[in-house]
Amino acid sequence: MVMPLLAQDDLAAARLRRMKLTATALLAAAASLYVLSLSFHGTAVGFLRSGAEAAMVGGLADWFAVTALFRRPLGLPIPHTGLVPRKKDELATKLGEFVTGHFLTREVVVEQVPQADVVSRLGRFLAEPEVADRLAVEVAFNAGVLLEALDEKAVVASALELLRRDQARRSYAPVLGRVLDRAIEGGTQRPLVDVVVSRSKTYLRAHREELVPQAREFVSHRGWLASLLVTDKRIRGVLDGLADTLEAVERDPQHPVRQWLDGLLRTFAAELQHDRHTAAKLDVLLARLLEDPQAQAALHDVIADAIVSIRESLADADGDLQQRIAGLICSLGSRAVHDAEFRGRIESVLEAVVGHAVDNYGDELTSLIRTQVARWDATSASQRIELAVGRDLQFIRINGTAVGAMAGLTIHAVTLALP
Repeated sequence: MVMPLLAQDDLAAARLRRMKLTATALLAAAASLYVLSLSFHGTAVGFLRSGAEAAMVGGLADWFAVTALFRRPLGLPIPHTGLVPRKKDELATKLGEFVTGHFLTREVVVEQVPQADVVSRLGRFLAEPEVADRLAVEVAFNAGVLLEALDEKAVVASALELLRRDQARRSYAPVLGRVLDRAIEGGTQRPLVDVVVSRSKTYLRAHREELVPQAREFVSHRGWLASLLVTDKRIRGVLDGLADTLEAVERDPQHPVRQWLDGLLRTFAAELQHDRHTAAKLDVLLARLLEDPQAQAALHDVIADAIVSIRESLADADGDLQQRIAGLICSLGSRAVHDAEFRGRIESVLEAVVGHAVDNYGDELTSLIRTQVARWDATSASQRIELAVGRDLQFIRINGTAVGAMAGLTIHAVTLALP
C-alpha cells in the first residue's frame, strides 16, 4: 500500500532538501579545497590538504551511512544497505515491542491516572448545567434508539434464563422475607391492603348472585346436614356481611382486621426467613411460575409496557426523565470535584479498568503496528521515515565533514611533530 503524502509532508520534504544541499555543499567545498591544494606547496598547504582530505573521507563515510539506511548508495547492490525498506517489518515489530514493553505497561499507565487528574477535570466539565443538559439529550436519544432495537421476546427469554439460574443457585425466600419485614415496618403494605380490600368488596357486591351457587356447591360436599342448614338466603347474608366488613376495613385505618392482616404478614415474613419448609414451598412455587406459560406471558406484557413507557419518557424533551438525567450528570460531576472519597473511588475503578485494558490488549498495539507497517509499500515507508528523521541525520554528514577536517589537521600536525 502506497502511503499518500500529507500537506505537512511537503514542508518536511522542503526542509530535508535544504539540509541535504547544505551537507553536500560542505562536502563539495572540502573537495574543492583539496583539489586547489594540489596546485600549491608549503607547510600551510599541507595542513589545508590534510584537513580537506580528511573532511572528504568523513563526509563521504557519513553520506554512505545515512544513505544506506533508506536506499542503496548510487544504486549499487552493496550488502547491508537499504536497511529500512528491507527490515521495515522487523523494525515495526521491535518498535511495537519497545512501546508495549517500556511505555504501555500497567505501572506506567496506571500511574498517569491520578497525575493527569482525569476525574476532576471530567467532573468540572460535567458539572456545567449546559453540558449536563446536552449530555442528557444525547443519553436519552441513544437509550431510546437502543430500546427501539430491543427484541422483547429475547429480553423476556434472557430474564427468565437469568432468574432460573439464580433461583437454582439460592433461595429467594429469605430475601422476600426481609423485604416484607421492611415493608411492614414502613407501612408500605397499606396501599396494597387498601387495593385488595376495595377490589374484594366491589367484587363481592357485583357478583354476589354468581357466588351463591358456588358457595352452595362447596357446602354440599361437606355433608347432608350442612346442605340442609345452609340456604341461599343465609349464603347471601354471609356475602353481604363480608362485603360490609370489608367496607368498614376500607374506611378505618385502625380496623382490627388490618392489624390481623399485619400480624399475618409478619408471621409469613418470619417463616420465609427462618422456616425451611416455608422457604422450600416458596422456591417450588417460584420454579413453577418460571415455567408457567401464563406467567411468562404476563412477564412479557410487563416488560413490553415498561419499554414503551420508558421510550416515551425518554423522547419527551420537556419531560421529567431527561431533567433527572441532567441533574444526575451534574450531581456526579460536582461530587467528582468536591468529594475526595468519591473521586478516589472513581480513580480506583478507572485505574483497574486501564490496567486491565493494558494487560489484556497492550500486545494488540504491537500487532497493530506490525500489521499496518506490513501493508505499507517499502519505498514509500522508507520515504516517510526519512521525512521524519532525515533532516537530523543530515547533521551527521555535516558533523562528519567538520570532525574529519579537524582530525586531518590534528593527524598532520602530529606527523610533522614526530622526529
